[in-house]
Amino acid sequence: MKYINDLNLKWAVTDLAEKEFTCGYCEEHNRSDKGMVLIETASDEYHQEGGIYICAHCKMPTFLWEDMQVPGVKIGSKISEVSSEITTLYDEARLAYSAGAYTGAVLLCQKILMNASVELGAEPNLSFVDYVDYLDENHYVTAKIQTWVNRLRLEDSEESHEIAIKTKQHAADLIKFCEMVMKINFEYPRLLEGLQIEEAEPETDFENESENDFESVF
Repeated sequence: MKYINDLNLKWAVTDLAEKEFTCGYCEEHNRSDKGMVLIETASDEYHQEGGIYICAHCKMPTFLWEDMQVPGVKIGSKISEVSSEITTLYDEARLAYSAGAYTGAVLLCQKILMNASVELGAEPNLSFVDYVDYLDENHYVTAKIQTWVNRLRLEDSEESHEIAIKTKQHAADLIKFCEMVMKINFEYPRLLEGLQIEEAEPETDFENESENDFESVF
């Protein structure tokens, strides 16, 4: 995603009624009163109906009107320590959700789980349900979310021969499920490895200092 990072580029903005929102581009929370106002022209009095607000962090514009925000807020959080292919699919799923393309987001999430399963040792070219079974049977998902796993199996088997339109809630649930699988099995293990290395380094330094002190005494 490109942002306006050139400090010489500035919006010719006006003052608006202050609003709080989370930027759909950089995902930072904003409290902004700068942008382009949307007013009610049929009234004799000035009345702001909405506006295009400028993000204080990345300078990108967000349209706010009634309960609408464009671009929308991405669900889920950023992940790390996964392959570039999975990262791309996850970013696209979150973008699809923020644009209201919920069926597309669900299909991308299914692809994420299939790719993640293969990276965790599953055979390629299996069905989606087979990959869900693999994650479950090999304990890559916890027992406490068994109901969630069973629902994934059921929905896929019911819709395997038809194109089903997915809802906002369905897309949100599956993005969160993918996020959980990737954080538990990829991100957190790498983080733990880094912490173990950091803990080991001071011990080595201490041991070396102790040996030097011992030699200096004798």
